[in-house]
Amino acid sequence: MGLPVIAPRTGWLAEHIDDELLFDTDEQAVQIAARLATDPEFYLLHAKRAYASTADLTPAAVAARYLEAIR
Repeated sequence: MGLPVIAPRTGWLAEHIDDELLFDTDEQAVQIAARLATDPEFYLLHAKRAYASTADLTPAAVAARYLEAIR
C-alpha cells in the first residue's frame, strides 16, 4: 500500500481521497495522473499520505473493527 489513488469528486470515495487527487472531468484525471507520473515530489507526498491512511489496516485491526461494529 502507498500507491496514490485518484477518484471522481462525487460519491462516497471522494471523502477518503486527498483533494489534490480528485477530479471532475476526464481531462483533470489525465492531468493528475500525468503529474503523479512526472513530478517525483508530488508523487512522494501522495504516496506517503496513501501509506499513512492504510498503515493500520492489518487483518487483526480490520477484524477487530468489524467485530466491534456488529456488536
